[in-house]
Amino acid sequence: MKNILLIIAAALVLGACSANVIVKRTPDPAKPARVAVLPFKPHPAYPASGELAYEAFSTYLLRLKEYSIVDRGALNQLIKEQKLNQTGVIDQGKAVELGKLLGAEGVVLGAVTEYVPRKYLIFPPAKVSLTARMINTRTGEVEWTASHTRGGYNRLFTWIIPAVGIVATIISPSAEDQVQGASRSISKGLEKEFAKTRPQ
Repeated sequence: MKNILLIIAAALVLGACSANVIVKRTPDPAKPARVAVLPFKPHPAYPASGELAYEAFSTYLLRLKEYSIVDRGALNQLIKEQKLNQTGVIDQGKAVELGKLLGAEGVVLGAVTEYVPRKYLIFPPAKVSLTARMINTRTGEVEWTASHTRGGYNRLFTWIIPAVGIVATIISPSAEDQVQGASRSISKGLEKEFAKTRPQ
């Protein structure tokens, strides 16, 4: 029994690997950059996934001392005035323009590239993939990019040890939880990379 529990624990840990983050310019925490997080592009099959990702990512990005986040009300009002789509389908050029109008030094564009809800007693378990990047509104250059996939890690156990796979799937996080986890992992990844590349 103890060995089975260890296997399940290992399966769950595999879904929490660190995010893939590339930083080209490290912000100065002494002078937090004003950043606008734009609506995330949702997965085509799950329109609400973009809103979930936007809310989660904004919350975790706000915890980074390098940034101050533009109020969502101001962002939504500007999007409405510009008659733009609020579902995350905004191209980079228009995103930079919005950022400038909001007085932001950077804009964050993101997307939910994979969204598989958890199936109760049916495989696969929940799986979510997020991507995000920040564009400097002055230069138009990408300052960092990040991506992370969480979940879907129990499928191997389904074939090797069916009972373990079933139990691991039942107790694994929902897709909504995986969105939160992916956003948190990206935020931690950025924080880690900023600390490594920041001038001493």
